[in-house]
Amino acid sequence: MILSAPAATKASSKDLWLVSPGYDLVFIIFSSALLVVPHLFAQVGGLSNVIVDLVVTAFIGGPHLFATYTMTFMEPHFRERYRRYTWGALFMPVLVVSLAIYDLTLLVTIFFLWASVHVIHQAAYIADSYRFKDPRGRAPNLARWQLVSRVIDYGLLMTSLYPIATFKFTGTPLEIWGVNLSSEGFETGGRALLFPEFLKIEWLGPLAALAFFAFLFAFVAKTAWEWRAGLLHVPKTLHMSLAALLFFVTPALPNLDVAFQGLNVWHSFQYLAVVLYLNRVRAEKGLIGSQYVARVSRSGKSLYWMCLLFTLGAGLAYLLVHGALILGGIWAGDPEQQHYFSFYSVVLSALLIHYYFDHFLFLQVDEVVTPRWD
Repeated sequence: MILSAPAATKASSKDLWLVSPGYDLVFIIFSSALLVVPHLFAQVGGLSNVIVDLVVTAFIGGPHLFATYTMTFMEPHFRERYRRYTWGALFMPVLVVSLAIYDLTLLVTIFFLWASVHVIHQAAYIADSYRFKDPRGRAPNLARWQLVSRVIDYGLLMTSLYPIATFKFTGTPLEIWGVNLSSEGFETGGRALLFPEFLKIEWLGPLAALAFFAFLFAFVAKTAWEWRAGLLHVPKTLHMSLAALLFFVTPALPNLDVAFQGLNVWHSFQYLAVVLYLNRVRAEKGLIGSQYVARVSRSGKSLYWMCLLFTLGAGLAYLLVHGALILGGIWAGDPEQQHYFSFYSVVLSALLIHYYFDHFLFLQVDEVVTPRWD
């Protein structure tokens, strides 16, 4: 393909894991098993979608989004180096509140689209972190292989979440074992997400599926070649395989609210593990400007409890906004609208700020803000 096996240099086990085999397997890769938890709550525990959403948000979703703030709002170095970008985050609450008043369905659609990109970007960031740490790919004669590898990995992740969702959006029948997976459309939170009418064409779903399977075939071929050439990165390949599989399957599940909360649990747990380690690395290198953040990041428990307190603060803000709507008689005849406006204007504002900052962090453009794993 590009080079023969003898050209590959050797790598120790330490070079192949972001932290260690135990840490990576438990907190980053096989934490994917947590995806079933919301399904157990819903199907075994009999909890409604709303309760499942609230439980996941309170105990894992909320803490993970506030963990971002330890590297941005709470980090003096970040605020000083990227002053305009930091202030730009304050546009998110304005956008959320405006859309919550103007068109709540449009707001939910934007949220789901951005959430899907964010989840994919995190998976790509972890794959890149494995790739950058591996010394075997740094030889000049492997530059071309590195480029091909990244294109295939990115392509697989970016196409894995959308094939079945596209069938549902366009209404094109997708029958597997006698079940039409697209019959119920793409509905979440009791709302059918917006999709441009001019894109509701029958061949769009098959085209999305074709793109995914083309990248899947390329990924399998690349993996086989890497194994023969002595370049196979087992942790990265395991992470990529699980992510692509779970991304592809999730939109096929009948209860999309619970299905995406399942994906959110893995994503959030994984994210907390990543931020905890990065903050420790930054503290060891003297890159953290906040003594409080350095201190709270010494253990996973202290970081989690701090983020959980922020989440409870957001819950209190929700109650205050909701109470103000009731007292003011706003949407007096529509308690559901009062709830959604209060919830989205508080929680979704914080969540979109999290997305906004993380795209910068995941690009690893600044070694002070997001140092490479070593």
